[in-house]
Amino acid sequence: MPIITIATVTAFLEAHQILAYGVLFFGSYFETLIGIGFFIYGEMFFLPGAVLAGAGILNIWLVALALFTGGILGDHSSYFIGKHFGMRLFRKEARFFSHTNYQKGQAFFERFGSKSLFFARLAGPFSWITPFLAGVYGVPYRQFFFYNTPGVFTGIGIFIIIGYFFGSNYRPILAFMSEFGPVVLVALIVLLIAYLIIKKRKAKQKSNV
Repeated sequence: MPIITIATVTAFLEAHQILAYGVLFFGSYFETLIGIGFFIYGEMFFLPGAVLAGAGILNIWLVALALFTGGILGDHSSYFIGKHFGMRLFRKEARFFSHTNYQKGQAFFERFGSKSLFFARLAGPFSWITPFLAGVYGVPYRQFFFYNTPGVFTGIGIFIIIGYFFGSNYRPILAFMSEFGPVVLVALIVLLIAYLIIKKRKAKQKSNV
């Protein structure tokens, strides 16, 4: 079974420019749809779309519209799935969707509030689960919309800006991302986890003083 990489997605978009915008929309949509989003990485669509736009192959405005619309609708779909069906997943014997984890998630939203919906879009792996959990824990829709939408524009916008301005050299860049992209992603996740651990330890030390 062939492995889908940034390079293969880019080649497909370049060869099928009429279909490209629909592919970008659905890629952005399913990237954060609960369940499916676990297997789809948004970078696989964000970077190729923006880079090809920067190279003049795709229209930057249509690329941005497809990615932003897909991201917003994907997050909103996950929110309403969590709101209407999420509680059925939490059982005492469940490993992930357990009552204990439910209480932890509730405490998380009580502590950080709706602001977490914005920052989750900048935290990679957390982006696909946070909208769903917001629905489960009853975050008011107005607050969800107010914080999540700017998060989508910021999170996806970063990729669009970077990809667009490097579009003229997109072939060597994509070759690098195809080879080292997963390593860079893992490194960023490790750094994020390390930062959170250090921050937590410092906060604990201050509380003990």
